[in-house]
Amino acid sequence: MAELKGSDAVAGNQFGSSVAMSGMTAVVGVWRQDDWAGRAYVFTETATGWKQTAELKGSNTVKGDSFGFSVAISGMTAVVGAPDNTDGGRAYVFTKTGTGWRQVAELRGSDSTGYSFFGGSVAISGTTVIIGAYNKTDGGRAYVFTKAATGWKQVAELKGSDTVKNDGFGSSVAISGTTVVVAAVWHGHGLGAAAYVFTKTANGWTQVAELKGSDRADEFGFSAAVSGTTAIVGAVSETNGAGSAYVFGKTSTGWTQVAELKGSNTADGNGFGSSVAIAGTVAVVGSPPIQAKGAGAAYVFVKTETGWRRFAELKGSDTVAGDNFGFSVAISAGVVVGAPGHAKSAGRAYVFDGPGIMAHLSAGPGIMTY
Repeated sequence: MAELKGSDAVAGNQFGSSVAMSGMTAVVGVWRQDDWAGRAYVFTETATGWKQTAELKGSNTVKGDSFGFSVAISGMTAVVGAPDNTDGGRAYVFTKTGTGWRQVAELRGSDSTGYSFFGGSVAISGTTVIIGAYNKTDGGRAYVFTKAATGWKQVAELKGSDTVKNDGFGSSVAISGTTVVVAAVWHGHGLGAAAYVFTKTANGWTQVAELKGSDRADEFGFSAAVSGTTAIVGAVSETNGAGSAYVFGKTSTGWTQVAELKGSNTADGNGFGSSVAIAGTVAVVGSPPIQAKGAGAAYVFVKTETGWRRFAELKGSDTVAGDNFGFSVAISAGVVVGAPGHAKSAGRAYVFDGPGIMAHLSAGPGIMTY
């Protein structure tokens, strides 16, 4: 449908290193722009095609903050992480108004400290935001914020039941309604790492499951997404970097792995699972080659009566080796795929649509994150 580019993106900025989508609005992060102060761009589909409608910047971001390292969007509210802020990291909330997009909050963890990497991952569903701080020295954290009458407030601090120092809890976060998934990509020294499921109850947010891949995949949790009662977790280093993605479903007895997904080309170093997204019965998995031997791809999977099946392989219309197409993915009323290495790392993002894909979006627009 479209090839997106920031209005002032230049070589080395890596536009497309993070992407998010809600309906027909996309947000694209460019964390290296302006000496790594960073930017995020908002695009919307119009009658004449996809147009950039805003360029976002944190109210106090400076050189080196990496604003745009992570992005998320739900409806008309977007969240952008700036994890390299030297005071522990920040996340900024923006809302679309009658006069455009404006910042409405600057979020910080209640106990985040210098280089906690707060904002290294972000997710949003409705009026609830999750922020990962996976470099926090005691194993990492994820912080829950909700919108109140007086503004955005932290309401919970999440930690895995068995996480320890250097586990990277919060390396990826995802939320759908009252279900949150937080990965700890280095748990168990990266071998058989875990992702944790939390649910909001009357007593607060409670861990209800610890997910692990059936074959103890290396770097399980490099990416994660959730939609309703289905979660997907990527593991980029499974089988020498070929990668896998694992699908889990909630049943009456708990969360259970229901599928292991792979791309059509499972060669070593393909990085399948570097990014994942899911909406209803459709999942997208990015496969940007870890070793720059290919342009990269993204795969669409759909849930059928006999299980999850590969439906399509997506490629950019002008991508070449080293573009890292698939480094980030998002899905809602369409699919967005980032290629931060394109054009000497100026970067691009590609928008895809198709009746075959959209017919499977039975759950409506979903909330995806990088």
